[in-house]
Amino acid sequence: MRAALALALAIGLAEPAAAAQVRNFFAPEVEGARIDACLASGACGRPAADAFCKQQGYDSAVIFQRESFAPTRALDSGRTCSGSCTAFRQVKCFTTKSDLAAM
Repeated sequence: MRAALALALAIGLAEPAAAAQVRNFFAPEVEGARIDACLASGACGRPAADAFCKQQGYDSAVIFQRESFAPTRALDSGRTCSGSCTAFRQVKCFTTKSDLAAM
């Protein structure tokens, strides 16, 4: 019994659990303009938030909020919107990587 417990503890200690990292980005920008909530392909919301998080070194977006705002810039193409635009108010990014640079 003790041997089994010792083995289980040794295995658990040999493989440390990956520490998840989360970061909130409020009113994120690209090239000095708020990020548009749509990509050039027309995909809006989660695809654009995920693309932003990946650009920052994270795996994906956990939460994102949008708001009316102009001007905005599309993350993937640099296309600008200056009329009726939707920008990200907040994007919360998630990763299991532990080697992110301190920001």
